[in-house]
Amino acid sequence: MKRPIEGTSTTANWIRVNMKHKLAGHHLLTFTGLKEHCIVAHWLSEKGAVEAETLVFEGVRFPSLSPNLPEVAWDEREIHDLLGYIPDGHPDLRPLIRTPRWPEAFLPLQPGEQHPVWREVEPDNPARRVDGDGVTVMKVGPTHAGIIESGHFVFSIIGENVLHLDAHLFQNHRGVEKALENRSVTEALPLVSRICGADSASHQFNFITAIEKLAGREVPESIRWQRMALLESERILSHLNDVSQIPAGVGFQVAHQRGLAMKETWQRGLETAFGHRYLFDVLDFVRTPVQDLGSLQILIQSFEPEWTSWRRLVDHHHGFRDRMHGVGVVRHDDARRLGAVGVAARASGLPFDVRSFMPFYDGVHIGSSTTTGGDVEARFDVRLQEVERSIAMLKLAVSHLKAGWDNEDICWQPPEDLTGEVVSYSESPHGLNAHMIQIAQGCIDRYHIRSGAFRNWPVLASAVAGNAVADFPLINKSFELCYSCSDR
Repeated sequence: MKRPIEGTSTTANWIRVNMKHKLAGHHLLTFTGLKEHCIVAHWLSEKGAVEAETLVFEGVRFPSLSPNLPEVAWDEREIHDLLGYIPDGHPDLRPLIRTPRWPEAFLPLQPGEQHPVWREVEPDNPARRVDGDGVTVMKVGPTHAGIIESGHFVFSIIGENVLHLDAHLFQNHRGVEKALENRSVTEALPLVSRICGADSASHQFNFITAIEKLAGREVPESIRWQRMALLESERILSHLNDVSQIPAGVGFQVAHQRGLAMKETWQRGLETAFGHRYLFDVLDFVRTPVQDLGSLQILIQSFEPEWTSWRRLVDHHHGFRDRMHGVGVVRHDDARRLGAVGVAARASGLPFDVRSFMPFYDGVHIGSSTTTGGDVEARFDVRLQEVERSIAMLKLAVSHLKAGWDNEDICWQPPEDLTGEVVSYSESPHGLNAHMIQIAQGCIDRYHIRSGAFRNWPVLASAVAGNAVADFPLINKSFELCYSCSDR
């Protein structure tokens, strides 16, 4: 799909126009490489408008934004790996997704069928490490204990102190964006639902609302409340997991096990209320998200006393609090520079929450779960606050839905000849989640996903430096980032 030339930038002013957005306090939604020698950056203004900056260039080289805008460093590396474009001036253009086993000519997002023959070499990419007397390199992963996905972490340490962490994710690149190409809207839904098991409802919401926006659909009021209930239910599920895992990082097993029991109860309740314990396939165009409103109301009522008791336990355990305090600090300026989102940003004093720009939350008091510590304790406390705010929003949604809804307004099918480009976004449990979708005659031409976890992995790596090796599990759990929607 060819983009219009009007409004595009030249290579000479590409850096300037994007930095103007950053300095104005705008938020980067997506940074997308397209097949026709084109890069497009979508920004969300302080007034909620989505503004696009487009660069069309000849050949394969374009000016890198990374020296001025570090938050796109991974985006540019990904574009280089998957499309072959070279960001001139990038400070660290090592492979992000590619491995030495990929043949040089294999560029997965370029047009045409490709059938690579993998090279018989070791798969590890070069690591950035600290050299010097007394420095030891310690590698963790990519296989880990438990059932988490693959991640390879290369630590440069001296004694017990971490000097630098180089995070190598993308160990199981699935090619989701390529797999979505040429699929119809209905064919794409199951795959979008499974981009990630932690933010599934957020990804589904982005896709569904993008299609509705492109088609000009007016969404019924009852559906708005149901979708809000779904997103907040997913946020609670994710935060319950995370606030349970942080005590595990310090051996506080009573809080860990009781927290996981709450999470399991909540997850079983979601299966009854929405139809799936992981919330897969709960959004489409022909049925309501909420399957059993009464069970959702009962779930909320039974959860609150358990939560109050558990919170009292973790709030008054001074040893637990002392262990989190001052560990894995992300300073306010670093959070802003690296483009931190979600809990990681709000724990460092950045109050941005994209729900304030979402029409589905019009008239709903979201509040500001913001603190300034930037450490593990701050990220823990922000999640506690957000669970309670989400419960309040769920109660509000249930009260609106008790009056019932008209099923005749629910069923809707997108036009078969739907064509255009659209950006959608949501506040996933891991932060700002944005999708850029191009559709031609009802089929997907390009689909780009920039998840909250993808944005926050470099922030996590920066938070580890200066801490002890033994602090890494605790810091890691305080971010509890998803591998899957990064390695999509």
